[in-house]
Amino acid sequence: MASRCARLVLLCALLPALPPTGATAATPEKDTARFPKLVRLLLLPEEQALWKQLRDEKDKQEFQRLFWARRDPSPGTAVNELEDAARATWARADELFTYPNEKGAETGCGQVLLLLGRPEEIRGQATGTRFDNQSFTREGSRQAETWVYRDRPGRAFKFTRAELPIALDSDCRFVEGGILDQDLRRAAEALVVRPEIGYRRGPDGHLVAYAAQSGSTAGAIDLLTTPRSDFALTAETKLVMRGAKGEAFVAGLVRVPPPPAGSSASSPVALAFRATAAGGTAVVNGARESLLARAADGSGVASWGLSLKPGHYQVTIAALLPDSKQGSVATLELEVPDFASGALVASPLVVYPDEAAASAATTPDPREPYAAFGVVPGRLRPRFGNTFAATDSILVVATLHGAKLDPATKQAALRSRYGILKDGKPVARGGEDVFGTADAVASVGPIPLAGYKPGTYLVRLDVTDTVAQQTLRQEVVFEIRQP
Repeated sequence: MASRCARLVLLCALLPALPPTGATAATPEKDTARFPKLVRLLLLPEEQALWKQLRDEKDKQEFQRLFWARRDPSPGTAVNELEDAARATWARADELFTYPNEKGAETGCGQVLLLLGRPEEIRGQATGTRFDNQSFTREGSRQAETWVYRDRPGRAFKFTRAELPIALDSDCRFVEGGILDQDLRRAAEALVVRPEIGYRRGPDGHLVAYAAQSGSTAGAIDLLTTPRSDFALTAETKLVMRGAKGEAFVAGLVRVPPPPAGSSASSPVALAFRATAAGGTAVVNGARESLLARAADGSGVASWGLSLKPGHYQVTIAALLPDSKQGSVATLELEVPDFASGALVASPLVVYPDEAAASAATTPDPREPYAAFGVVPGRLRPRFGNTFAATDSILVVATLHGAKLDPATKQAALRSRYGILKDGKPVARGGEDVFGTADAVASVGPIPLAGYKPGTYLVRLDVTDTVAQQTLRQEVVFEIRQP
């Protein structure tokens, strides 16, 4: 149990005191009328909205399978430990907090117990009484009390004020709103460790089954828990751009070796990726099946993408070749800037070849090798390793954020200039661009490489905010290979 508990975010503190139920993800809750009452604090707003729209009983059953799969801390095992712990918590809450017209698991006490586990402290009439002592929870004898939760190591989130007191009245109810709602929402979001599993509708209007969604990516997801190195897998970050809600969108490439003799070069690859924050907490997961873009040497490239908050992460990427069942894992370190910090910040430089615009497909293939870069308008197909031929022309782009506005003119005064260096010496310099907005896109190109000798070059972007008197520099290396 210890190894499984290490992967559970919130509920393992309950397990020693709660009897196992033997339930697994294969036996979902049958009572769809009670389900939303049992998981009310676990449901995210978008899940609540979707549940209210469902009318078909089979869709409601499938919703529950998807709901628990999104919260499965160890998808490579036969059981969903979080669901098992939840069922045990419901049973215990029914014993402790049931009232004549309400089951204990559906009360505020039961809901908080499910989401946050046992409180670190109980204040009020019951102070000093054992949490699981039923003598003060029997009808007519329960008193109002406050459950107190505090930040502690191992939690995937922090309370707004490092401590969260929840006042529960004699009927096990609590007043929602404000910071309490924010902290409860943060706790519920932390339980979703597999956001790549979604509530998608198929052509018939019904929810796409979990089994159909996991498909070939299930084996790649397992590799994140039990990694292998069956072949040389390399990964790199290519794009870090400002996204919605204060997060950044990060995308990159993985490269797999040429297929063995007798294998199809058109076979797809199953990818799974996980971002781990400081302290070892997995914060974001993703998975996709992708076709491979083959290079001249036969190696294949596919893309991955994640939305991340500012901070330092280790990104683990697993690739499974369904034909051969071989799998490997690669890791990389990633620093995500705070694009909304109020200070001048530039995204990392992206270098990519100038290629003809892709024809618009009526139904884009989600398995397209560069699909993760589809968030950027136009055709963005960066090269792995930033290696180009002399016949290529390249473009370079970065986004700039946080320039100060002049109080008098209400305009920014942002200046940027690109340059190319070789062996530390300038070989080309672009013109200066001036922007009057707080956010801007600094780009240069297309730059024909025919006039450059083979070798390694450095692209440098210098940016100056003349209002704030702040400068910054971004650099990236690229290579022109021998003919």
